[in-house]
Amino acid sequence: MSIKNAPKILYTLDTLSLGGAELSVLELVKNLKGFEIYIAVIYRAKHGLRPDFESLGVRLYFLDIPHRFGFGKSTKMLKNLIKEIQPDLIHATHFRTEVISRLAVFSTSIPLIGTLISDTYSKDRYALVSQRERIKLELYKWLNRLTAFRSDLFISVSKAIVEPNKRYLWIRDSKIKVIPNGRDISLYANAQPYPREIFFPTISPGDKILFSNSRVIKSKGFEEIFQAFKYLNDKNAKVYLLVIGDGLDLPIYQRFCEENVLTDRVLFLGNRLDMAPLLKTADIFWFASHYEGSPGVVIEGMLSQIPIISSDIPTVTENLMHEHNALLFKKGDWNDLAEKTKFMIANWEIKGNLVNNAFDLALDKFDIKSIAKQHEDIYHQLLANP
Repeated sequence: MSIKNAPKILYTLDTLSLGGAELSVLELVKNLKGFEIYIAVIYRAKHGLRPDFESLGVRLYFLDIPHRFGFGKSTKMLKNLIKEIQPDLIHATHFRTEVISRLAVFSTSIPLIGTLISDTYSKDRYALVSQRERIKLELYKWLNRLTAFRSDLFISVSKAIVEPNKRYLWIRDSKIKVIPNGRDISLYANAQPYPREIFFPTISPGDKILFSNSRVIKSKGFEEIFQAFKYLNDKNAKVYLLVIGDGLDLPIYQRFCEENVLTDRVLFLGNRLDMAPLLKTADIFWFASHYEGSPGVVIEGMLSQIPIISSDIPTVTENLMHEHNALLFKKGDWNDLAEKTKFMIANWEIKGNLVNNAFDLALDKFDIKSIAKQHEDIYHQLLANP
């Protein structure tokens, strides 16, 4: 909530689309105390979270840049907005917006915080794109690197991505603070499930609903998800799949389901905001991403107390341990995902320990009230020692 005569914070983001970083900023702003909040959104988009931000009563500014980058125009517009608002501090999220924010405040003394939200330039990402895209990615890395010095501090959403980003951007340890993403614990703990028959009319009491919530693109592990699901169905496993999210590769996997006669067992729901009851409706949470920052959807799964089967990427294993609070499969290995799922279903009695251990960790580490307080402390420290 915004408070008049309090220090002014300007958050800058690419869009207010339904993404993990945007949702994390929304949760943070909801719980932040003692600051007057302004939000600048750089690019033209659908802005699915706009009503949620508007409901908070914060001041929203949309630069509405229609181009993929538009650095020159957006920098000029953001400079003018900064002169109008006169923020005491700026907190930027997303690569393009971070670069624009650095350029906009370059000749000012306004403290600027950047956000490390992913292992953006990992070998896994390079491996998943064309040669042309690799060249572009390398150019983006250099642009990021050459402007990173203007950020006074970086907040990293996980420990696992600190070292890679230090190398990519030439950042000193002293300029990085780790604060994970947070979620509203009560929202997930108190949610009630939907009737399962709403989604799958033919489902039986003993059948299991598998659940995925990510952008539907290859790097999120959807090749493994659909190959594993096909295998399970070929083996007559009594499973269904709910897919939440949208993405460029969505038509590919819809066609895969049609070609493999899976359409009565897979439901694509697109982007949704009612994650808490949807998660409570599911039996197993699948997360197959190849690289992440701090996957908020996994935190939501932990808080929803459903068993998680995840790829063994570093930002996941930072919090999840195999057979302690989750089951982990080898990244990129659909057969391992399928086998871990078969094991989970056949040994359902282990669910209690897995979900209880995951929930206890989430309570201790990802409570948004605690996360917001950590941000408040960082903001005050920067403002006191610009």
